[in-house]
Order: sequence, then C-alpha cells, then structure tokens
Amino acid sequence: MSRIQVDNIFDKAGTGSPTFPAGSVVTGVSTATTFSGNLTGTATNAQGLSGTPNIVTGSVTGTTGVFTGNVSVGGTLTYEDVTNIDSVGIVTARSGLRIVGGGATVAGIATFHDGADIEGFKIEDGQTAATPNGEFNFYLSSGHFFRYTGTPGADYFPNFKHSASINLNDRMDVNDVVTATLAVNSPAVTYHIANTIHIDGNATGENSYTIDTDWVGGSAPSAGNGSGYDIYSFTIIKTADKNFTVLANALGAA
Repeated sequence: MSRIQVDNIFDKAGTGSPTFPAGSVVTGVSTATTFSGNLTGTATNAQGLSGTPNIVTGSVTGTTGVFTGNVSVGGTLTYEDVTNIDSVGIVTARSGLRIVGGGATVAGIATFHDGADIEGFKIEDGQTAATPNGEFNFYLSSGHFFRYTGTPGADYFPNFKHSASINLNDRMDVNDVVTATLAVNSPAVTYHIANTIHIDGNATGENSYTIDTDWVGGSAPSAGNGSGYDIYSFTIIKTADKNFTVLANALGAA
C-alpha cells in the first residue's frame, strides 16, 4: 500500500494519538498547535514554539525580545538604543554619545580628540586674532585658549560667551566652573588688560548681571611685560543666575 487517505488518525482504542516508534518523515508542511521532543529539519516560521528548547539557527529576525539571562555575541552587536552597557572590550558609538542623566564616571583615562563637545565646550586648538583693541569676544565653544599675535592698539578686556548666539549664562548651571587662558603679544609695556570683565556682553549692573572679578595679588596689571606674551588665566564660577565670580591671574611673560 503506497497511500492512505483519511481525515483523522487515532490509536487502536480510538481515544488518543497514534505513536510512531520508528519516527516520522514529513516532506511537506506539518502544522501543530504544540510540540514536545526534539525536532530536526527546517522550520519556515516560529508559530506555536514554546517551552525551553535549545535552538541553533543561522539568523533571527524579530520585533522585540526579552532575555532574562546573559547574551553572548561573537561578532558585532548593532543597536539603536540601549539602557545599560557592561562591556569588557571597546564600545564604539558611530554617531555620538549622549548621557541624559546620572553623569559619566571614568575610572581610567578619558581622551577627547579635536572637535569633542563636553557640556557644549569644544576641545580645539583655540582661537587666534591679530590685534587686541578694547573689548573682544572670547567664545568658549571655539576653544578655551585665545592668542593675540599682533601688537595691542589699546587696553583690552574679554567678553566671555558660549558662542556668538548662545550666552554663557544659558549653558552653565549654578556652581559650574569653566577656565580660560589669554595670551597677548607684548612688545611694549604700554597696553595691558583692563580691570573689566564682561560676560554675555554685560558688565556688572547691565541686564541684572553681577560680575565679581578678583585678581590674584589684589589688583589688575598696570602694564604689560614688554616682551614675549602677557599670559592671563580666568576661572569663571556661576554663583547664581546672571551672577559670576571671576578669579583672574596675570601669569607673567612667556
């Protein structure tokens, strides 16, 4: 007999399923609501899979997945969003790294290359200009080092801002601190930095800004060094909204 055509198959008693002690070979489609035991062959879909079997497959495509244990990946794991990462190797973020809460704790050395952006302040080569003359804009988003290579034409002082369109007050929280360094060519003692520091285009009393500038040694320089560069450092502390303390220091000629 080469063919059996029936609608239903039961055991001899007619009350249960038949058994196949030598196995069963199905060349077409087999449909089942549940499955128990080992399965060999190729599955075209995952309908009705349940239990805790071990599955070895070439590729898996799905919409969601929940893993209560560990997941090991021998190659590259690519993902759009993730809550926690515990990596024993290198983690590479292709299009940027955003930390929206909790901050970042680095136990080893953190290296930031040219163009890195930390809290809106870029790490770059710094800014250069030819001739200082009165007030000049010190945009911290373009670097925290400003160097004037030309001969000063008058006393000069910085106006600190985040960038041309963003105020420093809008980027700093209370008790945040930022530092900056100014180097000015000093061929003569005639001109030097003035005892005036502006932030966001404002001096003390302008637009509710309070800027308390404290010079190391008690007073601002009264002359340039007359050789090399006059070097100044600034530590800017935001103490309240539109309130800043600036610790200024003339470091001498360089």
